Amino acid sequence: MCTLHRTCHLRRERLQNGRSKEQRLVVRQPDIQREPVKTSIQESGASLPRHIPEERYRMQSKPLGICLIIDCIGNDTELLQNTFTSLGYEVRCFLLLSMENIIQILREVAHMPRHQDYDSFVCVLMSRGNSHSVFGVDPSPSGLPLDHIRRMFMGDTCPYLVGKPKLFFIQNYVKTEYHPEDCGILEVDGPAVNNVDSKARQPGPCMVHREADFLWSLCRADVSLLERPSISPSVYLQFLAKKLWQERRRPLVELHIELNNSVYNWNRGVSDKERYYVSLQHTLRKELILSCN
Repeated sequence: MCTLHRTCHLRRERLQNGRSKEQRLVVRQPDIQREPVKTSIQESGASLPRHIPEERYRMQSKPLGICLIIDCIGNDTELLQNTFTSLGYEVRCFLLLSMENIIQILREVAHMPRHQDYDSFVCVLMSRGNSHSVFGVDPSPSGLPLDHIRRMFMGDTCPYLVGKPKLFFIQNYVKTEYHPEDCGILEVDGPAVNNVDSKARQPGPCMVHREADFLWSLCRADVSLLERPSISPSVYLQFLAKKLWQERRRPLVELHIELNNSVYNWNRGVSDKERYYVSLQHTLRKELILSCN
């Protein structure tokens, strides 16, 4: 064999050997990937500090937000106005409204661009109603459904409050339509809203769900409490104001649990017609403390 042919032959052998090595590596690669990867404690993050502060909602704007008070009973407005003003809210009070005016004010407040400059929103509503709706001072066959109030402030209809806590405290005086043993139950982290047949827009890049960041505190009492010669303040709202005055630096959900216990203790010493039934539903994603001052 001449020198030229021998050189070409050696090159072909080297090329074939190189390819066969690459092929063997490809064949063995799945076997290598099946080996468990061992990670040190430092790499896995197991050595992170034990006490990591829980994430909280930002509550630093001045004012903290708008507090809307709609009182169709005319008994607790002053106490609540003083309470939420002391917490740092811009309080707006409306007394003895018709159903049409209630809807109009809720819509106007829900669409206020000023919400974008604030860190939260509060709505306190006192009215007669039924198990699913509230009434104005005018006679109404059906009233305003509570679900409709929540929808007005969801992410797709109230984009200025997306990602911010929206707090609702509702005192509803109703005809007894339920058994006492079915009420007064505290529900935490439960679904705050019913499913709605509509396409939800996800506002903003954070993609927060339209139903997120709600706290919905609802208290029902018998309407006969309003038919007495002297109308007493709502026990529920009295306990709420007291808690917010005295323990505002604690998480709001914790305060509500204790409020629920206070109402329960009250119910033990009064007749069925004088009892208050409180429920809490929320979709808060973080810890909420109304005041750090």
